Amino acid sequence: MTMKALWITVLAVGTSLTGCSQKISMANMPSVVQNGLKTQFPNAVNLEWEKNGDMFEAEFDFTQQEYAALVDATGKVVAVKQEIDATQLPEPILQQIKTSHQDYTLDDVEKVERDGQVLYQVELQKTMREVKQVYTSAGASSSETFWD
Repeated sequence: MTMKALWITVLAVGTSLTGCSQKISMANMPSVVQNGLKTQFPNAVNLEWEKNGDMFEAEFDFTQQEYAALVDATGKVVAVKQEIDATQLPEPILQQIKTSHQDYTLDDVEKVERDGQVLYQVELQKTMREVKQVYTSAGASSSETFWD
């Protein structure tokens, strides 16, 4: 499976199963999954877990920022989403937004990383309308699925 196909699968699973995800208490979480997350984020706080199909999604705070991570059943962190400030968006993305969505304001801005690939997803709003868009760091629109 290519990296892009795997990436699409991970995001599609996370997105499509959001409606049927199941919250899981820490007591019921497999220790291998918890340890996998703790290895990468040792000081994560306010941790909440959900199970989406075969994947576990953790939402937590780390270094005073909001994160989400998809962890597989072996404890491997396969994707990480980090809330960032709009000022942290690469300049090509800001220019693309100014050109293609000039009447919109930036709402939520997130950086998504998977196997070294970095994407940025933004929510753009104007009166009675919201657009969710994924960009490459070069400012190109991406066909990757938005990770809610």
